[in-house]
Amino acid sequence: MSSLWWVPSLVVFGTTALIVVGIVVAVRARRRTAIASGRIADPRPESIEQLEVRAGQALVQADEAVRRGAEEHAFALAQFGPATTAAFTAALESARARLSDAFELRQRLSDVTPDTDADRRSWSERILEACTEIETQLEQQTTAFINKRSQERNAPDRLAALRTMRAQIDERIPDAEARLARLTKLYAARAFADQRDAVSTVRAQLTVAADEIERADAAARTAEPAVPSLEKAESACTEAAAALDALTRTEERLAAADAEQRSAIAEAESALGHAAELRDASDLPEAAERISAGITELRAVLDAVAAATGPQAPLRTIDTVRSAQASLDDALASARSAQQRIDNAREALGGALFSAGSHLDTAREFISANRGRVGADARTRLAEAERQLALADAAADPVEAVDIARRAARLAQDAGDLAHYDAGPRTAPVKRA
Repeated sequence: MSSLWWVPSLVVFGTTALIVVGIVVAVRARRRTAIASGRIADPRPESIEQLEVRAGQALVQADEAVRRGAEEHAFALAQFGPATTAAFTAALESARARLSDAFELRQRLSDVTPDTDADRRSWSERILEACTEIETQLEQQTTAFINKRSQERNAPDRLAALRTMRAQIDERIPDAEARLARLTKLYAARAFADQRDAVSTVRAQLTVAADEIERADAAARTAEPAVPSLEKAESACTEAAAALDALTRTEERLAAADAEQRSAIAEAESALGHAAELRDASDLPEAAERISAGITELRAVLDAVAAATGPQAPLRTIDTVRSAQASLDDALASARSAQQRIDNAREALGGALFSAGSHLDTAREFISANRGRVGADARTRLAEAERQLALADAAADPVEAVDIARRAARLAQDAGDLAHYDAGPRTAPVKRA
């Protein structure tokens, strides 16, 4: 027998093996293609990091869906009345509640407390589920009323109303210019930085509105669809009015901050005298030393405030004074009775709530004005600050309420800082859609 008798078998088995390998490779390639196209599910679990990224993106989309839903609801309510829009009202309230819960879960993922992988995955999945339901629910309501409105729309009437609205907004510009001039004279630029371009924003939006009104008018005369231009004009007028309203609220907020600053300084001066008495009466040298350091810090802050010249930023001054006073309060803790701490907290609570509310309003208005650029982290901080402020309002213990209110203020400031970082330089073009 030939010594090469095994060669034919080797060829047969080798060919078979190559065919099998080719089939396996082809099957795997088709499977990868099917997974990528979404025809079949990927059996591999998504990483926690990818899941959290998707949850953050979903939160931004859901937040925007609620904003758009609120705008559409306002239009629907004005046109059709509360009875017809009752289901829409309930859907919007439900969406806001679910969004608040989702932001709270996101805050848990973002805080410094370590979380288990199981918790991280569970919370992210719950956020995704809630956001999907929010968007679906509001989309159904919005679509229904858009369709209803389109059947009843009267372009000539809307055009007349838009011209009136635009003229009314234009009449407010001189007052806004005077308001900006007052703010510039009374306050440092950083105190109203978000509103410095309010008048130019209004003029730009009114130009957009005028262009779209003319387009809508021309379309109506030629039996072409006028609705897209009407909606753009309405959106531009809404943006312009919102900018003027925000400027008005800013001036009111700064005027209130002026009064609050005087109150904060008076309280701090009183606190210095009380602290000196407790320091002198303390039998603990270490406690007396800490109180002295707190007194020195607060005295330096008050002296700096008194020596400052030119326009100032009152809210920032309040924060500086309150922070130094809070440090002194910490130093006094060892020398103050429980009742004294409660009394002091009760006195400090109003100021702490004011600061938190002011920072919340500032951050909320900036995020609203730059909603297309602000991401999930800033919105999460804002939602958590709102939640903390509500807890502070509801807290029965004034010491606890002050701590919560201060935490709300810090979160609101963080939200504003993150929103400014996301928005970048204020050079974006005027929105036309």
